[in-house]
Amino acid sequence: MSRDIVQLLPELFALCGQEIGVSDWKLIDQNSIDKFSALTGDAGPIHNDPEVSKQIAPFGGTIVQGFMMLSCLTGFAKNLHLPQGNVAYRLNYGFNKVRIITPVPVNSRIRGRFSMHNLEARGESGALMALEVVVEVKGTNDPALVAEWLAYLQLSPSTSE
Repeated sequence: MSRDIVQLLPELFALCGQEIGVSDWKLIDQNSIDKFSALTGDAGPIHNDPEVSKQIAPFGGTIVQGFMMLSCLTGFAKNLHLPQGNVAYRLNYGFNKVRIITPVPVNSRIRGRFSMHNLEARGESGALMALEVVVEVKGTNDPALVAEWLAYLQLSPSTSE
């Protein structure tokens, strides 16, 4: 990269170490859980059978799949208003860390809380952004999920000269 990432993405780089946004609350009801189960094959009584779930698990009913919460991150991130600057587009680059901390009961409202962890040059015309994400459950203090989520930022062609 011909110029330093700080010069190319100054507004984005300035957010490192800061909270960058909190999403709106999202209700996860039994219908949503059942649709996710059908789509992914992640079905089981703990997620899809309220009566059996009450008998075999201590949660009082069904719970949200961990991967369902993880898949909500993209929608949650749409609530963020990150500076676009010289970024042509962003790609999901995966995760450095994901931990599912607390079971989330059906009919809970969840949201994502995002912080900018790091931003570094990647290749000749890109950058790698690392976001710390916490999935919160309305009415509780314990996080449901924590992750370090990566996004590749492709810079506009004019910035890599």
